Amino acid sequence: MKTIQALLIAAVLTASAAAAGCSDTKPHSSSSGSESEAQPVSPEDISFKWQKPYQDKLDEVKSMDSAYDAFDLLDLTGDGNPELILSQGTDKTSVCEIYTYSDGALSSLGTAGFEGVFDYLPESGLIREEYHGDGFILGKFRKIDNGALSDFLTYSDNSESALSGVTISHKINGEEKLLAEYESALAPYVGALTFHLGRKFTFGDASVNYAIRRGESWGAVLDKNQKQLCKNKLNELSLTLGAESSDAAFELCDLNGDDVPEVIVSSGSATDSTCSVYVFNGNELTEIEGTYGRYGRLLFDVEALVFFSESETGMTYWSLADSSFSADSYVSSGSVMETGRKYPLSSAGIEASLV
Repeated sequence: MKTIQALLIAAVLTASAAAAGCSDTKPHSSSSGSESEAQPVSPEDISFKWQKPYQDKLDEVKSMDSAYDAFDLLDLTGDGNPELILSQGTDKTSVCEIYTYSDGALSSLGTAGFEGVFDYLPESGLIREEYHGDGFILGKFRKIDNGALSDFLTYSDNSESALSGVTISHKINGEEKLLAEYESALAPYVGALTFHLGRKFTFGDASVNYAIRRGESWGAVLDKNQKQLCKNKLNELSLTLGAESSDAAFELCDLNGDDVPEVIVSSGSATDSTCSVYVFNGNELTEIEGTYGRYGRLLFDVEALVFFSESETGMTYWSLADSSFSADSYVSSGSVMETGRKYPLSSAGIEASLV
């Protein structure tokens, strides 16, 4: 494994904008079964039954003149298999088509969202859709039930139209409610950890390959010692960062292409939220000096092994893979993904990430 010195950020330059189940194949180990003799495993050696159907669906979308231009993978049903989310774009009317894998077959759960994304509350397993009009709000929470999306709770409010003389109305599931009742019904979801899903990956060859063949495999790739290091660090951070922000999250992502993921911890999803990056260094999980990203996430060029984020002055680029990296010569490969916010920074999220 590379030393921490070799993994340090080679360049931090500002430039103008330029360019989630158990595996079906387990890691290989020595015949003695000793943990210390276990051989390193590539994430692409790990196989899941859902991979081929999802790959086929993505290939189908890529091969035709389709409105879908980005996608996401996340386990929305809690069965250990990720759902495949296809985003139609960023227009106001653009939706996401959600597919699931079960009993050897791929099926559609329906559509959700606006502008090619939707909100997902991982701690309750609910999808939220909310439309803000001129002085009013229309919203609903949806759940996946019996292979389809169904409404769990709907709400509407026109309080912002009070000055126009309209009759103020607060409704839950179509029934008129007093303001206190309305707020009480929504209280469990106000301020809850929220992931914005739909546009994590572009359709570049390398980003598709990462999503299907690498991104869901880290729990099977990491050895016992590495998993314990992750647990220790993430549990520590959940007590500190998690106490400060109910919106803290994290993700495992291989930023330098060595088949060992880095640990990216997101402080939240607000504009000024940043990420910290931790690297495995022997028997340590070491934080790289500095904070990175915006909105608590990073953009990562999977093929070029460059991660970056927007700042007030433009785009800032970093590389852990190339000691001679220069932002001036960087050209996007087109295989880009978002990283940093896949799991809640909680005991449940930590356990789920290492299965």
